[in-house]
Amino acid sequence: MKAETYDIAIKDYQKLLEEYPFSDYSEESQLKIAQAQYLSKQYAEAIASFQDFQRMHPTNPNIPLTEYYTALAYMDQMGTKERDQRAAENAQTHLQTVITRYPDSPYAAEAKLKLRECRNVLADHEFSIAKFYLVWTDPLGAEARLRRLLENYPDTDVAPAALAHFGKYFRKRGDLTRSALAYASLVGQYPHSPDVPEAQSELAELTAKKIEVADPPLPALVESLGRPSVAGAPQTAPSPVVPAQTAETEPQPQAPQNTGPPPVGPYRTRR
Repeated sequence: MKAETYDIAIKDYQKLLEEYPFSDYSEESQLKIAQAQYLSKQYAEAIASFQDFQRMHPTNPNIPLTEYYTALAYMDQMGTKERDQRAAENAQTHLQTVITRYPDSPYAAEAKLKLRECRNVLADHEFSIAKFYLVWTDPLGAEARLRRLLENYPDTDVAPAALAHFGKYFRKRGDLTRSALAYASLVGQYPHSPDVPEAQSELAELTAKKIEVADPPLPALVESLGRPSVAGAPQTAPSPVVPAQTAETEPQPQAPQNTGPPPVGPYRTRR
């Protein structure tokens, strides 16, 4: 393990388990096999080994470690925002388990940082699909994705960028009520977003046109999304959707800096 020749380490630990199954080192050997599989990027095997360890030793003090490294194994398999995000969803589940069940473990603080990274990836995935639907003139599909983003990932860096983008989109199509709701939600919920100054300017123009904004605006906006119209919206013909090559794009948030997992410290045994 120290020499990072993980394939040999795995074989040696497996041999130890086969020849001395009731040894005091058996639990540690099982855990080391899973860690060696993860470190050698055998992610599917590592996940299975960590889960087997949890089933066989549910009271072992290293259970938080197995949850955390299971999450890392899923995170290392995450694709781009355009791809299926099942790995990110699984990573999110295991990171939340570390945080909620083992808040005093040495992995809890790092799990919070990794969870934020996962949630930003998932939110960005929803935002990308929403913009794709806009390009292909499927406004209801785009709104449904925006609703999922705002309901499931309101704490991410992507949420204010999505509100700014849809504030512009709703105004271009003549839906001034939802445009005002999007801008008001951005200003009220995300005051530190770089899109706030422009949102404030747009919101001032809309309120000057006697466009009423519900209070609070974000629940009202979310409730209206995915429906053909909004009560009180001006009955004007929608303008064409801007083609993809000329559409304004919002700057994408950067994922938090990866500080790396805590070191795999000495194996802790039960007393």
